[in-house]
Amino acid sequence: MFLDEAKINIKAGNGGNGMVSFFNLKAKRKRIASGGSGGKGGDIIIKASSRFNTLYRFKKKVHFKAENGKPGQPNKRNGKEGRDLSIAVPVGTLVKEADGRLIADLDREGKEAVLARGGAGGRGNASFTSQSRRFPGFAEFGEKTEERWIVLELQLLADAGLVGFPNAGKSTLISRVTAARPKIADYPFTTLVPNLGVVATPEDSFVIADIPGLIEGAHQGSGLGDRFLRHILRTSVIVFVLDAARLLQGEDMVQDYKVLQEELHLFSPKLGRKKSIIVVNKRDLLDSQKKLEEIKKALRNHTDNPILFTSAATGQGLRQMLDLLEKTIKKQKAEAVNTDKKETLRVYDVHTTSAEDDKLEVWKKGDEFQVKNKQLERMVQMTDLDNEEGLQYLMHRLDKMHIAHRLKEMGVASGSTVIIDKLVFELKD
Repeated sequence: MFLDEAKINIKAGNGGNGMVSFFNLKAKRKRIASGGSGGKGGDIIIKASSRFNTLYRFKKKVHFKAENGKPGQPNKRNGKEGRDLSIAVPVGTLVKEADGRLIADLDREGKEAVLARGGAGGRGNASFTSQSRRFPGFAEFGEKTEERWIVLELQLLADAGLVGFPNAGKSTLISRVTAARPKIADYPFTTLVPNLGVVATPEDSFVIADIPGLIEGAHQGSGLGDRFLRHILRTSVIVFVLDAARLLQGEDMVQDYKVLQEELHLFSPKLGRKKSIIVVNKRDLLDSQKKLEEIKKALRNHTDNPILFTSAATGQGLRQMLDLLEKTIKKQKAEAVNTDKKETLRVYDVHTTSAEDDKLEVWKKGDEFQVKNKQLERMVQMTDLDNEEGLQYLMHRLDKMHIAHRLKEMGVASGSTVIIDKLVFELKD
């Protein structure tokens, strides 16, 4: 089944805990801190793969969690790092935050992005030895990571997109010029999912996408249009397929074209600016060349785009359409500027962020002051607050970072109660 949108929950692996361990040399009556550090948690990585063409498998599997890092071991042996978790998605998938912000555009085979980094491993007591601290009896907890939801949106990769009202003959057209076999019948919305077909040419090939028929108001959700218009955002050329049969029914073909053009522009101005051609299908129903010229003249008053007449039923005009498409696609690709962007991933990197770089935020709650700062919160979370030595080391680090001075500059008076995550202390001179 075709599914072009999915919401999944991801969580990088937690870091492994550091270990408190001592090695005793009986001969020399010497005690050595030997606790190893915990391993880093696994990352969550998402990667484009041509093995998939739908997001349907995410309908059943929603939660993805990378492996946790292993705890540290005695004799200064560090814990094993958690395995990364790679999530394969179809080429053309957009990865977004739950609020709609773009994280990455996986528009080519093998392109990948790190969605969440694994937690840092906690340091073992062997990492805290110094001249003044010869026998540290504390270690750090591994960093805990948070889960979050992300949205996957698939945009099909096609060179040309067929756009038209229901029953305009788009599905028949794509079935005649490619190996695609869409469902075809004489009633509205026969096509319920986008169809892709490959046109083989003597020198190359190109891909055509047939999306479900549009109706007026499609950009706002009428019919099926708003769910599928995004599949032609990447196309080089848009083919407006007009139905000659509607002319015989007394409908205005020019108005049909104007409605289709307006719907595309309202959905995305980018679509309105794309190169396009007009194909009047079912020409076999028009009994004279004079009628064709009248239609062409009426359309020419509203567009400079090429106008072709085809019949998917008899094959008339299909070769000319394919030749023009191939020529237009090649020209558009040759003129296209390389806009491959390096996405800035919204990932908190615990190894590079510092309290000096990360702004302090202070919220007053009655007589208490809540401090918000990712680096400081991480330090507190990785400290065993029940271990006196560990707590003293944390306060020493805060003192070296001049946190008290910075808080006083922000208006927190001496004697005030300060809260950083689970740490509660009194601010002193």
